Amino acid sequence: MKPLWEQEDFQRVAGEIWRPGGPELTRRALELAARRCGLAPGARLLDLGCGPGASLELLAGLGYRPLGLDRRTHAAWAKRAAGAERSPAVIFLQGDAACPPLADNSVDGVLSECVLSLLPDPLDALRGCRRTLRPGGALLLSDLFRHGDMLEEGGASLAPPESGCLAGARSRAVWEGLLVRAGFVPRCFEDHSRALVEMAARLLWYGADAAPEWLRGGCACGGRRGAVGYGLWIAQKEGS
Repeated sequence: MKPLWEQEDFQRVAGEIWRPGGPELTRRALELAARRCGLAPGARLLDLGCGPGASLELLAGLGYRPLGLDRRTHAAWAKRAAGAERSPAVIFLQGDAACPPLADNSVDGVLSECVLSLLPDPLDALRGCRRTLRPGGALLLSDLFRHGDMLEEGGASLAPPESGCLAGARSRAVWEGLLVRAGFVPRCFEDHSRALVEMAARLLWYGADAAPEWLRGGCACGGRRGAVGYGLWIAQKEGS
């Protein structure tokens, strides 16, 4: 079975924005990163797992210098690159999130939107992000998380037992433990679970067969133990 984001009915409803919150949440992440880490337009910003590149277009329009990295190429890349007469241009790279094809200390910020929960080892990817970031650089992370206490402690990267796109959700404490283990200092957190509920509701409303996979695990069930939400973290690289 194809991953959720590759299913036609999901793409029909979600378009090129394959994560909860859409551009509004990306803008909120940039606002917080500016406030907490000094990230500003003109900064070189890597979008980890960029997909078709919708966030990159937004970043370029706001004056950032965007780079997009994904494990496979997308048809939309050529269109966006060809239409990048504006400055700054959008640059796309194909590669592994755990080993970005970039020099050490070469970017000012890394944007990761609903990507780490899909990876077999998000800690490796976080360490790869830290390597590419300059000292003081910002990580803008939004992803699935589990409400309530979990069995995992100390930043262990054990996934919940469910299959599907919710399987990589971890508790807030576990995500923050992984950030610390990778060498980041968490600066702030916001709960945007409503964005996940709204995306699931859109899938249901438009009759997408993918909706049950989004709902599996209780993304719309409030504070029930084990219910899945959507969080936004800003973290910072300190040291060399």
